[in-house]
Amino acid sequence: MPDEVLKVISERSNEVYNSRSSQININILGWKGGYPYIEERLTRFPGESTYDWDGGNRRDGSTYIGRKGQAHVIPYLGRIVNKINQHVFSVSPKREGIAPEIDSDISSSGQSVDDLMSIVNSYYTVAGWCWIGVDAPQLGIDEQVSQLTKEQEKIRPYWTVYSPLEVVDWYIDATGTVQWVVTEGWDYIASDPRVEAVSRKFRKLWEPGLMTKYLYKVDDDSAIEFEEEYVLSLTDMVPFVLVGKPSTDPWGFDNLEGINRTILDLESCNRQNFYNSVFPQMKVPASILDTTIQAFSVTAEEAVQMIRGYAYPILMGENDAEPGFIMPDASAIGAMRDELTQLRKALFDSTGLMLQQETKAISSAESKAWDFLDIMVVMRERAKILEDAELKAVRISNSWDSEFSVWTPKYNTDFDVSDFKSEMESLTMAANVSMPDEMVQFIIKRMFELIKSQGKEIPEQDEKVILDAIRAFKGIDMASAFSFNGTMNSEDNIVESDETQ
Repeated sequence: MPDEVLKVISERSNEVYNSRSSQININILGWKGGYPYIEERLTRFPGESTYDWDGGNRRDGSTYIGRKGQAHVIPYLGRIVNKINQHVFSVSPKREGIAPEIDSDISSSGQSVDDLMSIVNSYYTVAGWCWIGVDAPQLGIDEQVSQLTKEQEKIRPYWTVYSPLEVVDWYIDATGTVQWVVTEGWDYIASDPRVEAVSRKFRKLWEPGLMTKYLYKVDDDSAIEFEEEYVLSLTDMVPFVLVGKPSTDPWGFDNLEGINRTILDLESCNRQNFYNSVFPQMKVPASILDTTIQAFSVTAEEAVQMIRGYAYPILMGENDAEPGFIMPDASAIGAMRDELTQLRKALFDSTGLMLQQETKAISSAESKAWDFLDIMVVMRERAKILEDAELKAVRISNSWDSEFSVWTPKYNTDFDVSDFKSEMESLTMAANVSMPDEMVQFIIKRMFELIKSQGKEIPEQDEKVILDAIRAFKGIDMASAFSFNGTMNSEDNIVESDETQ
């Protein structure tokens, strides 16, 4: 291939990728947390010395850690992503017709379909889009293998989740069909223990019926030196499914990450203030040092250690200022804690507002940041996005291998995102009103559903018995069965009420 074409392949990237890749990388780091996120986002104070920021060496040869090394990340963003996954996958999607070995092992690394789609959902939450790639071991043109051999050696299509950062360029035509995709990654080569391991950058160009792998030079990740073509049996499609919609517009998670960065900075400042309070800077009159040197016949360095060690008296002259410490006062530290509390609240309020932006449903008010109706609509739309993506991947897989099992995924759309404590209290308050048997049954059934939503595993047969008992339940005065403060009365009261009825 001509050098100018290789240069285009090695450097090209989509305009959406160019616009969003930096922030998406930050969002992903924030989701996963840890020191890489600190390295990327912790702010250095104006005028902060290198020693305070990075740490350094003491005069005795020991080292100390600077503020950057002491910082920590509270996994708020990870919690938000996981919470959304918990709602979407609170009930496992139904996949009638899927082969068990595929359901439990859809990827080359042994992931189940649920696990893989959970990663897809996470990337969608964090970045707004990602990709599912479908690949399969290559066979010779005339090579025939039995179904048993294919199952034993896993010779079948498998799925891979590509983050938005791994697909650097693509083209989708006016009909919404993916015409080609360019992926980017690194090969870690360490097969020979006698040869030093190396990391080598590569790009893959995926086209209908063809995948071309371009290897960069080991010592130059900007120049391609080798290419290899792989013929694919899929001659009429590119084996990639786009989940979401690439856009140059900011994504809702950007706002959450911005708040999280502020929390990271203030947590670090707050910790440093406490650190400085525990190890404050001592201040003493200059005359005390001279007096200590003379009184105890020691060097200046020894005199400083004596003053700081508190094991010796501090000799003060008549006009000397009283020794003390330079440190933040309690009110300043308290204000920092209050600010952090408000930021945490703003972060989770903003999560609700971010999810509202994913739907066209009209919001009743911004104050209802986690409004039940809004979240129900958003979660249902999210389930539809995942359903469509999974179905497309199934069709590509079956086109690649006609013996690959076909299924139509059905994701749960009945989400319970209400607050257990507050709704249980509301139901109990409602029970203080005399009501028909049908309303009594409705309240008890809702209480049962709330208990189930807390992750309580109830065998199907037991659940049927409970629901039958609720439907047959009659003749109780709920107002007398519950006290006004939301607690059950004594068993005697319940029996008495039943006899009265």
